[in-house]
Amino acid sequence: MIARARLWLSYQRYGLALVGAPFAAVGGAAVLAPWWVAMLVGLVAIAPVRFGVEVLGRWPRKLRATRISLGRIKAGRFRPEHIRSYCGDPCFRVVAHEILTRAGIPRAERRRIVARFREELRRERDVLVVIDHVRGTVITFGGDAEERPTR
Repeated sequence: MIARARLWLSYQRYGLALVGAPFAAVGGAAVLAPWWVAMLVGLVAIAPVRFGVEVLGRWPRKLRATRISLGRIKAGRFRPEHIRSYCGDPCFRVVAHEILTRAGIPRAERRRIVARFREELRRERDVLVVIDHVRGTVITFGGDAEERPTR
């Protein structure tokens, strides 16, 4: 029970911060500032609170990812590449670190693995693919601004 509560707090810390900080700002403004400033702060707080609620709603997916990886670890089939897809999102990087910790990988190596996967995913995300249906070609513009035609 305590381990699950620790895991929940670890996985939900970004969501809690995104919800808690705006509420604290609105509360502080309500006490210390004129009503119109508190209203303005409240309006500005809507976006981070909505995103925080979305982040908090990811708990079941984070827990499922952890359970799947723990099963792989227990069966001796876990490889660090299994957590690659989690390294693109800051909220899921916490999950990746937790899984690597449970796999017995030292802290420095965990950081290197996550950083490498994060960079790979960033580079993949910075790619534009243009499909020319007339000529039947695909042109890929990479994050390095190079044009690479392929057929």
